[in-house]
Amino acid sequence: MIAAVDVVIPVRNEEQRLESTLEAVLASRRALQRHAPVCSRVVVVLDDCTDASREIALQFAAEDRIDVIEVDVQNVGRARAAGFARVLEEVENPGEHWICSTDGDSLVPQSWLLDQYEAAKTGALVALGAVEPQGDGAPRSVLESWRHAHVRGARHVYGANLGVRADAYLAAGGFPPLRDGEDVALVRAIETMAAQIAPTPSTDASAPVIADLGDSVVITSSRLTGRTPGGFAGYLRNLVEEATSA
Repeated sequence: MIAAVDVVIPVRNEEQRLESTLEAVLASRRALQRHAPVCSRVVVVLDDCTDASREIALQFAAEDRIDVIEVDVQNVGRARAAGFARVLEEVENPGEHWICSTDGDSLVPQSWLLDQYEAAKTGALVALGAVEPQGDGAPRSVLESWRHAHVRGARHVYGANLGVRADAYLAAGGFPPLRDGEDVALVRAIETMAAQIAPTPSTDASAPVIADLGDSVVITSSRLTGRTPGGFAGYLRNLVEEATSA
């Protein structure tokens, strides 16, 4: 049984996109709670924000819609881990707790948390979903190249569209302190030790390790200058460089 579906959102200077991100997550939470008897907490992790991100997040917190914590690590792996740690402080049964991850520049679909919940009910340890870059930064030719390389249905790992069962997260050691690639490292660690994690009482040993979120696609920024040295923006920059040198 899954009793809670929470969300962690690391934020680093996202004043232009954060309000839309939070509204989309909260709309998804309302949809979840209309259809599923679960608790759902949203934790925003402000990582050394020097713009208006803090004020935006605190306005939502003042309305009792999200929790906000602040860190000064300038590291998405550590910031994401700090959000998960806050959630886990109040978790009594990690096997019944599902934690989702997205980013402060992304828009989740309304069905997102319900889709995560359905994935969790299969007994999976991790759920992975696609992202789609919006046309707000990279040239159209680059976006087309990205879509060609990321055919829907193929496996990709994005911190902006990921869910994990809390006991699996803990057993794998959580997000490593990486400035990018922390999402891929976590999923690899869970796959490596998956055989050591018992299935939930409502499932059997044939439950999948990784569930596919299918059409639950998260829209994310296509800017070329990101908040980490690599990450999604770095990948798009590489596509631009390849197109320029071709």
